[in-house]
Amino acid sequence: MKEKLEIYTKEVLRFRKALNLTSISDAHVFDRRFVQPSVALKNWMPEQGRLLDIGSGMGVPGIPLLIVQPQLQGVLVERRKKRAEFLRHLGRVLELNIEVYDADINDLESLSVDVCVARAVTNVKGLLDMCSRHVNSNAVAVFPVPREQGSVNVDGWSLNELGDVDAIEEQQVQCYSWLR
Repeated sequence: MKEKLEIYTKEVLRFRKALNLTSISDAHVFDRRFVQPSVALKNWMPEQGRLLDIGSGMGVPGIPLLIVQPQLQGVLVERRKKRAEFLRHLGRVLELNIEVYDADINDLESLSVDVCVARAVTNVKGLLDMCSRHVNSNAVAVFPVPREQGSVNVDGWSLNELGDVDAIEEQQVQCYSWLR
């Protein structure tokens, strides 16, 4: 697991300029800022099922979660084609069980997922709306958000838990349950 997380970091840093993935060039800083907060979300993940990462970009939080929870199947959605191809590359290099869609999440038919994650795509209400058509019954949505951001009410979703994670100092985790 640790080796795969290191390979992931190296690959992001290798392609960071060509694909405009991140301005961070130091592996330790990248790990502290992106990898560890992503891994910390596993406490809210089911052990099995399909994980949808909306706006995957460089693969955060989906790829680190799939590395530490290999029994999950990843469904990564990234509308920028070059970044989507990078995610496919990561899937091959890291031998992950993933599907990658280079499309807007709103243009896809139901992806039948059990958990939704995203980072910095839009506000929580917008994310929950995006997830609604793609989730199975009993699905959860897990989002790291700024601490000052309150929970939201979205039809079909109920706030299940607010959580603190050591790896995410300036953020909290909001976990929602699908009620339909």
